[in-house]
Amino acid sequence: MDLLNNFFLLSDEETPQGQTPNWRVSSLRIFLVSGLLLCVFVTLQILSIRIDSSIDYAIIIMMSFSVTLITLLFTSYKYYTFTAHSLLLVIVASSILMNLFLTELELAKIGSMYMYSCPIIALMLFGLRTSFIYSVINIIPFYLIIKSINLTTIINITTPIPNSSWYISGLIFLIFNICIPLGTARTIVAAKRLNDSITHANKHLKDKNELYRTFFVESNIAKVIVDVDLRITDFNQLAASFFHFSDNTKTSNKNLTELFPQLVEPIDALSRKLVRLENYHFLISCEKVTDLNYRVFEFIDCSEEQNVKQSLINMEQENRRLKYCDSRTQLPNRDWFEFQCERLREKYSKPFYVVVMQTSNNEYLNLKLNANDVKSLITAAYKRLKYDVQGPLLCSHISSNKLAFVVTDVSAHTLKRQLLVEIKHILDQDYALEDRKFNLSFLFGFAHSDGNLKSSTNIIANAISALKQANINEPFTGYNEQTSNDFVEKYEISMLLDEAIQNAELDVHYQPKVTSTGKCIGLEALARWHSPTLGTVSPDVFIAIAEEYKMISRLTDLIIQKVCAQIAYWSQGTNLTLPVAINISLIDFSQKDFVSKLVKSLADFNVKPQQIELELTETSLDANKDHSLSLMQSLQSWGFTISVDDFGVGYSNIARLAEYPINKLKLDRSLISQITDSPRQKSLVKAVHAMCKELNIKCVAEGVETAEQVNTMAQMGCKEFQGYYFSKPLSAKGFSTHIQTFGYDFTSKKSLTMS
Repeated sequence: MDLLNNFFLLSDEETPQGQTPNWRVSSLRIFLVSGLLLCVFVTLQILSIRIDSSIDYAIIIMMSFSVTLITLLFTSYKYYTFTAHSLLLVIVASSILMNLFLTELELAKIGSMYMYSCPIIALMLFGLRTSFIYSVINIIPFYLIIKSINLTTIINITTPIPNSSWYISGLIFLIFNICIPLGTARTIVAAKRLNDSITHANKHLKDKNELYRTFFVESNIAKVIVDVDLRITDFNQLAASFFHFSDNTKTSNKNLTELFPQLVEPIDALSRKLVRLENYHFLISCEKVTDLNYRVFEFIDCSEEQNVKQSLINMEQENRRLKYCDSRTQLPNRDWFEFQCERLREKYSKPFYVVVMQTSNNEYLNLKLNANDVKSLITAAYKRLKYDVQGPLLCSHISSNKLAFVVTDVSAHTLKRQLLVEIKHILDQDYALEDRKFNLSFLFGFAHSDGNLKSSTNIIANAISALKQANINEPFTGYNEQTSNDFVEKYEISMLLDEAIQNAELDVHYQPKVTSTGKCIGLEALARWHSPTLGTVSPDVFIAIAEEYKMISRLTDLIIQKVCAQIAYWSQGTNLTLPVAINISLIDFSQKDFVSKLVKSLADFNVKPQQIELELTETSLDANKDHSLSLMQSLQSWGFTISVDDFGVGYSNIARLAEYPINKLKLDRSLISQITDSPRQKSLVKAVHAMCKELNIKCVAEGVETAEQVNTMAQMGCKEFQGYYFSKPLSAKGFSTHIQTFGYDFTSKKSLTMS
């Protein structure tokens, strides 16, 4: 079948321009093969009945026709026009020869009728013009027939061809009952296929038109088509609405730069450019179309996002003010002091001293006086320190009843024996509090900055440590650095931690995340380490050491594997399907193979990404914005939930929420702890929650410890809570026991019962 299909060209592939269609060649070959078969049959038949040489002329004629038809078959594809005309001429020649060699006039008339097939065949092979020419030529055989003209007298043939009536009848039967019907059928099939192709093309064109309407005319993005000179040639409905275009705009040669003067820059530099028009903000992108002389400008309306971002920036400025201000005393707080000390270390190479001071009778004051009175005393001491003493810089209230300041350009001896003595003398004078006077005695601890070896946080911590050693008899105490001892201690812990990670000795505890009613809706995985040598080591200690000694990625990998194994166990044994949050460090987030390792761990235990929530810090986002954005989008495409942890610790940038695809925001305990006491803090948290709701980001209240905090946050619309009020972190066994006993209920009483 493949051979016949290939020879007769029964398929109708798309024909190149200028080439004869397959169906015409197919029809031509049908006629040639049919005629060849008839010639061969007649030749063989005549040979079988040949008696003498009187009919050899018939054999020669038939063999000549056979050779001619075979030759035409070989030339039928490459030289179609020549072959088709030759076939028609062969038919004419055969009709003439039948009139010359058939002695019976009636048979000669039938042979003349053979030419009547030429117009039909010419119509199939060439078209109407050639068919008309042969119709005119057919007047000749018509004339011969009606006049009964006998041409055999020209060549004086007397011996008739045996069975000639059969041959003539067979020829007429073949041409009108086989060749022409087959050729017509082939033409009809080709026409049907062409019609189907046109129908399909029309449907495709209709689909393209619908696509054009969808992506351009009815697009929800304003689009403008311009030529190479930025003249407007077309635009969609939304663009007409935004820019007040009319139908005349397309023909008035209006330039797009008249609307946006910013577009005078090179077109290649306009991609993702933010422009403003009246009260709208548009993000412009430019793309080339198929015709390189035209370009499509897309104007994405981002006015709402820009307004939200501006609101966030305004709130951020207010938050920055509140962040660096103690909510109780309204004095600069520790965050501000650390920030300023860090700037001082970066901008000036000279060392300085950090001094922390506190009253010697601090506990007595807290018991004797109410909070407002203590605040008044601290504020008064701050004002004396700031305005009545020469030398102290960056004065601030860093913690409960502790003031701190910086001193530069002095020696340790001068600081301790002169400057601090003068400061103490001024600060220790009586303080008026309504109708009473209070005498305060301040103690001082100080630590030295050596430029590069310590961070501001460490310097302040050292000064606080020195303050603890101060007393009435020795009110000025400096920090005695024992860096070598600290290094050895930290190194020993790191060695034990490395071994513990290698042997998978660390455990994972799970702290429930609950609704305001105490129903558990998720868990947070927290690493715990009980060393056989050191005993229980605080996470604050060993996690910091893991980060410093580059073990944090291995620790994270271990936690992920243990969490996945536990999820798989719960899914099989108890059918628990709660999502589990895992903390991811900056180092983890910066690794190129982070996603691949994470996905492999999940695959090893048949855990779905939807069962894992990844908690990142704001520091992770700041490290590399482009990398962070790309990685977060990749993680979300897998199905992971992305949350930002400890929001409110350090320099929290609210405007960043509009830039990253964040699913959840965990409000730090430092924000939650004061919402019931400080109206300003409550307003700040409420504003943050409102902005998160606007951005479709879920808020999680972290570190809730009282029912008042839960109720306040719930009234704001917060739906997810975490903290000791509901439950402390539980071992996997402890959590399973709680679920078996109380179900998913983690109200405070039941949580206390389990602990």
